[in-house]
Amino acid sequence: MAITARVNTTGTIGRATIKSSPKTAIAADTFAPKPNIALAEISDVSTAGKQNGDALVFNSTTSKFEAKTVTATVTEIIGGTF
Repeated sequence: MAITARVNTTGTIGRATIKSSPKTAIAADTFAPKPNIALAEISDVSTAGKQNGDALVFNSTTSKFEAKTVTATVTEIIGGTF
């Protein structure tokens, strides 16, 4: 934040005026957005062993999303006309 100060000594008693700029600018020299990235480039995603049809599933032990095959077994269907 820049502060500008001016001292006025034209009168018999000096007067000081201090003004601060409300504007704030943050500049990052290394900011380089990358619009198209692969999942493997994201630090908390593991794509090891990925196969067609896999889903990203969070693993709390590794704190990563991992490619896993998700399966379900239907044991009973209730209702409907067959």
